[in-house]
Amino acid sequence: MTLITNLENSIDSLQVEVDKISPDICIQFPIPVYIHEVKNHIRLRTHSYFSRNRRKKFQQIQNQYGNPALCMYQKLMLAISMKDSIEHLAEMDLPKGILDELHSWYKRVIDDFGRQPGRYYSHVKEDFIYDLGVCCLKSIPVGGAWFVQVRRIGFRAFLTLDILRLIRIFNCFIFKTGGFKPFCVIHTVPRYILRFNCRQMNLVYRNIGELMKKDHKIKGIYRRSWFLDPALEAISPNLKYLREVPFQNGAMFFRTGLIREDVKNALAYSQHRQKLYQKGEYKPAAYAYIWPRKNLLSWLEQEGSNESSP
Repeated sequence: MTLITNLENSIDSLQVEVDKISPDICIQFPIPVYIHEVKNHIRLRTHSYFSRNRRKKFQQIQNQYGNPALCMYQKLMLAISMKDSIEHLAEMDLPKGILDELHSWYKRVIDDFGRQPGRYYSHVKEDFIYDLGVCCLKSIPVGGAWFVQVRRIGFRAFLTLDILRLIRIFNCFIFKTGGFKPFCVIHTVPRYILRFNCRQMNLVYRNIGELMKKDHKIKGIYRRSWFLDPALEAISPNLKYLREVPFQNGAMFFRTGLIREDVKNALAYSQHRQKLYQKGEYKPAAYAYIWPRKNLLSWLEQEGSNESSP
C-alpha cells in the first residue's frame, strides 16, 4: 500500500472520529486555515509554529469538546498536512536521499497515530512540534538524528562575541558565503538518538550537499551546540567527529553564549561528564560553525572521488 493511500485512509478514519465527538469542530476551527497559519508563521523561537490566537483556539477545543477531541484534531491536521506536502514534493525537486528520509518520517507519524498516547499531541510537546514542522515542510529530515531548517541564521548567537570575532564572522558572511540567508540550520531530534553516530552524520552532510546542488540559494550550513566544544575531544573523544569533518574542510568555528538546555544536554547522556562537572573539571560551553557552500561541495566531491577509487 502506498504512502498516499495510507494517508487517505488515515484522514478518513480520523475525520470520522472527530465528527463522532462533534461535526462542528472542523467547521468552527478549519484545518486548512490552521495549516496555512503554520506554514506562514514568523517564528520568534526556532520551533514555535503557533500564534497566540492559535493557542487560544486549542484551549477552546479542549474546553468545549475535551482532550480526546483536541488529540484527534491534531492527528487529522498532521495527516492532511502530510498529504498536501507529498502532493507538492515534485515541484520542490528534493534529492532522493532526502525524499527517502521524508517518506520514512511520514510513515512513522502515521504508525504513531495508533500507538502514541493522547498527551503526545500537545502543542507544547517537543516531539509533536518536530513532527508538525516536517509534516508542513518547515523542517527537512536529512538522515540519522537530524533535520534542517532552510532559513536565516538568528543573530542571538553573535551577541556574546567581541568586536574582532564579530568582524571575522561578518567577513565570512560577506566574502565566503555571499550573504546571511538562507542556510541549512542543523537540529538534533532526541527521539532518534540511537541514530546519532559518525556514519549517519556523514550521510547528513552528503544529503545537505545534494540539496544545495538543487537549491543554489543556500549559502551553507550553520550549526550550534554544546557538543561542538573543542574541550570535548579530550573528555568525550567519541564526539569529536561532530567537529572533525567541518573543521577540516573550511568551516569557521566560534564560541557562543550558553543556555540552560546546553548544560542539561551536555550532562544527560554521560556519567563521565556528570562526574567531571561535579568536580569542577568540566564546564559545558557552546560553539557554532558556519560551513560555506563552496567548501561543503568541495568535500562532497572529494568524498565521491574516494568512494569511486579502487
